Amino acid sequence: MRAAVLRSPGIMEVEEIPDPIAPEGGALLKVKACSICGTDLKILSTGHRDLAYPRVLGHEIVGRVLEAPENATIQEEDTIQVWPGIACGSCRPCLRGHDNQCKDMSVLGFNRDGGFEEMMALPRESITKGLNILPTGANSSEATLAEPLGCCINAQDLAEVSRDDFVLIIGGGPTGILHALLARQRGAEKIILSEKLETRRKLAERAADRVVNASSEDLSSIVAEETGGEGVDVIMLATPEVEVDNFLLRLLAPGGRICAFSGPKPEGWIKPMDIRSIHYRDLTLVGAYGCPSSCNRRAAEMISSGALDVSWLLTFRAPLERIKEAFDHAAGRREMRSVIDRF
Repeated sequence: MRAAVLRSPGIMEVEEIPDPIAPEGGALLKVKACSICGTDLKILSTGHRDLAYPRVLGHEIVGRVLEAPENATIQEEDTIQVWPGIACGSCRPCLRGHDNQCKDMSVLGFNRDGGFEEMMALPRESITKGLNILPTGANSSEATLAEPLGCCINAQDLAEVSRDDFVLIIGGGPTGILHALLARQRGAEKIILSEKLETRRKLAERAADRVVNASSEDLSSIVAEETGGEGVDVIMLATPEVEVDNFLLRLLAPGGRICAFSGPKPEGWIKPMDIRSIHYRDLTLVGAYGCPSSCNRRAAEMISSGALDVSWLLTFRAPLERIKEAFDHAAGRREMRSVIDRF
């Protein structure tokens, strides 16, 4: 079969490799679509110290079941969206529903081969809670966005985004737009989105009430204007370019929440914070890493049911042979998501 094989940082080629075999208790998929995440871009560019080569990347996966174990919830010919986490199911985080924090977590497209290949094997652990059966007629390419949407659901659950909130999203890439769409569905009163790139600001106008040019406009003044001087209730960091600091604290209303959704750059990990302000104004700083399988399931249902229109976020579609073009499109950050959907 054909697969895009990463041999070392910067070296990825489409080549012929042996067909996978379904592991005992696992399944075999025909991949239908797999979209490109910012993590894939970083791994291709600079590698990762924990990554073993060769590796097939891709963790935003939709496929058709070719082989399934007996008595499983999935059957042959089912189209499924895959939660990429492989969790033990028995540690304390798993038992409490936080399987994204599993102590023995591994990830498809990182620790094991992922979706940039014609067929892929799924381990036994994925069968019990990592697969979401899509209804007949569901768009496979759109369903690849269930995993990033699930990450947004996890973050907004933790930040308690709710009706009548003023929400500020910093970063207008695919996940920033997903955050805006999700906050709208949750009943947010007003959504402000800050982004540097003009092409992305134009697209963001479909999802936010006010789109801010992060390169030239004063965010403090705009927040004060849009909230009547009250401040925002939630700040969602959807880019690693922004640091959590006292400037952000001053944008919050009493009881406001900051969610560190995107991982910060190394130089932004450690910053002094005004703890007095956090204390006296009931402020909250919360982190959000990946998504539990339950959030991924909710996201798959939202997309496949049409409750959330994500079709316009797929701005580059290509066959596996053109995966380098798809990665270039994603790395250019001119538009939104690239997806490989012709295998």
